[in-house]
Amino acid sequence: MSGVLLKLILDEGVFASVSDSLLVYEKSQIEFKSVSIRSYSNEHELEEIEEQVAGYLAKVQVEIITTQEEYTHILAYLKTEHPRIDCHYLVTPVLESGVL
Repeated sequence: MSGVLLKLILDEGVFASVSDSLLVYEKSQIEFKSVSIRSYSNEHELEEIEEQVAGYLAKVQVEIITTQEEYTHILAYLKTEHPRIDCHYLVTPVLESGVL
């Protein structure tokens, strides 16, 4: 099994519930990092006044280093736990990782 980097991109407002779900995931321990990002696009509809004034959507990117097999289980778990969530994801192969 090769390693992959699973990136989840979700609305800032649902990050707390998704991160709680990841912390209680029972199949394996998940260590993740999160980064606040701003999403810009002319294809989405800005819903809140703050978003309309700022011109962007507040998003959080969650990064999980896992295995090629396990990321599919994580995605299925999140889909079950949060069926109505709007979460985009990217999977990238990890060629090497370690600690210096």
